[in-house]
Amino acid sequence: MTIHHRLQQLIDALDLSVLEFSRHLGEHRGEKIYHVLHGRLKPRYDTLEKILVAFPNVNGDWLLRGEGLMFRSMPPSPSAAITTDERLRNMEYLLFQLNERVNLLQQTTDDLRAELRDAVQKKGGPFLEH
Repeated sequence: MTIHHRLQQLIDALDLSVLEFSRHLGEHRGEKIYHVLHGRLKPRYDTLEKILVAFPNVNGDWLLRGEGLMFRSMPPSPSAAITTDERLRNMEYLLFQLNERVNLLQQTTDDLRAELRDAVQKKGGPFLEH
């Protein structure tokens, strides 16, 4: 089993999203972890160290080499691992991303409307905007 498979198993066992997991490591975004999970990157030493510091009950031998059990002891409950503030920050981030997508879609719509208006006017027809 590869390191990215073990990392996915760990995230699943902790019942965290990739973004929540990344935030526990001090990352603001989850891109680095997503790249590791999909095999595009291998985790660097500092990332592995952050995991073991953030989750001290994780067995380092299991994480690095797949030897032994995942946890030295039972993992904390998911509700204890994620505070309300962290959940709110996650929601704020997701809302920010959604807002960015809406803005991009609005800009694309505006651009397409302008192109259509220009094309219709070049042909001499009226352009009716709603």
